[in-house]
Amino acid sequence: MNFTPNRKNLALEKLKKASCDHDLQLYREVPDININLDEFEEWAVERLKVLQILEQLSLKGNTNNYEDYTKSVVQEIKKEGLKHMYKLINGGIYKDYNENCDARKRDLCSHFILRLIYCKSDELRKWFINREIELFKLRWSLLSKSDKLKFLSTNNTNYSAVSEEEHQTMVESMGSFATAGNNNEYFKVRWTQVLDLVRNRKVYLCDGFAYVIQTDVISGICQTFRSELSQELVKCFQKFSAISEDERFGAFIKYLHQSYMGKNYSVTENMSSLSINTIDHSSKSFPLCMKRLHVVLRSEHHLKHQARQQYGLFLKGAGLPLEQALILWRSEFTKKMDADKFDKQYSYNIRHNYGKEGKKVNYTPYSCMKIIMGAVGLDEYHGCPYKHTNSQTLKQLLETSNISTQSVQEILNLSQNGHYQIACTKYFEAHNGASPSCTAINHPNQFFEESQKLKGINNGVFNNSNVNDSFMIDDIDNTEFDQTIVDFVDKMDCE
Repeated sequence: MNFTPNRKNLALEKLKKASCDHDLQLYREVPDININLDEFEEWAVERLKVLQILEQLSLKGNTNNYEDYTKSVVQEIKKEGLKHMYKLINGGIYKDYNENCDARKRDLCSHFILRLIYCKSDELRKWFINREIELFKLRWSLLSKSDKLKFLSTNNTNYSAVSEEEHQTMVESMGSFATAGNNNEYFKVRWTQVLDLVRNRKVYLCDGFAYVIQTDVISGICQTFRSELSQELVKCFQKFSAISEDERFGAFIKYLHQSYMGKNYSVTENMSSLSINTIDHSSKSFPLCMKRLHVVLRSEHHLKHQARQQYGLFLKGAGLPLEQALILWRSEFTKKMDADKFDKQYSYNIRHNYGKEGKKVNYTPYSCMKIIMGAVGLDEYHGCPYKHTNSQTLKQLLETSNISTQSVQEILNLSQNGHYQIACTKYFEAHNGASPSCTAINHPNQFFEESQKLKGINNGVFNNSNVNDSFMIDDIDNTEFDQTIVDFVDKMDCE
């Protein structure tokens, strides 16, 4: 859309009022801008993808060299096709006026939309604040010196330039520390705004002011940003109940934080060679959550409803046809019940998941987030093993998965700190001896697909003629793992 001169001036005025006159912001004013529902959802998802990229790369230990980390983030954002955030994060300015305004508007609105979504609990607020701080630091590091000075002057950050007299005092008191550059490379601010710099003795203190070198200014700004954002999220939560009742976007802001935004693993898009003849062999490429369910099904010949849903939809997404799914479940369940009972009580649900019964909905497999957020009761085996099993049980499962002791400990640490998907990604790397092509594992079928590619057995590279020979070897490799789960099942039954 092209602005006429009058409309252009009006839009500029609105953006100024909303603090949109700079690529980087502290988001202190709620924007008074009209957007439609499609933009509301699209912009929120776009920003959430950026925050997830930051989390995944930082948890993978890529922050030791910040310059390399920054490059990795920018490349990943570009790879995901997030062009507006890519342009802003990369410190670029659109030559076209309308595009420049739109990018800044997206940035501003998406931040406030995610406030609505992540204000609902302490855990969500903490996650959002940490990710926004990471994003802010990254964007600050890519600003030019002139843009940094402009930001400080327009955001009432309480930083002021050091006068010539003050700089001379610093030189006399600090010697070579203060002679690294000219006056413009230092700023002064109340020492209470840069407590971490004071704690680490990285500032010169005089008369209640901290004299901060330009490269450390970000510390105090982030401290201010964190404090302000924390307070605003609490205020936002107080209004959440009323806002979430709006039928236009209520469901969206309630559930986006646990939504999966990657590839749709429906059977129509992911027809692979998985069959009842190859499933035991292919289980070597299953994520831990699904491998456990497979072993329990084979050993106990039964799974409860939620476990059947989780595992059945996973197999569907991995390419197991409906007819063979019925054969698989019937062959196991009829070891404990007659075929008539199975047909009456269980076959309908299997056909329903494949869209052949009821409303004929083609259900998709569960994402990692859906599994993580689910509830798991006693004597149940579904859910995420990194979240829903205790440390000792998880350790036993990992130790019998043919991965190194160091990897086991790293996975346990990630699990204990609540980084369940990164723990799964670490398990993938340890189990396959290589990293997935994606930044992190977000879906069980993604794990399976990536693992199959690495093993060279996707798209029919393995055929039925050589599966049986390999299966004997795989049975030996997996015996200890399988026995661990069987022993765990027996222990729970005894209790």
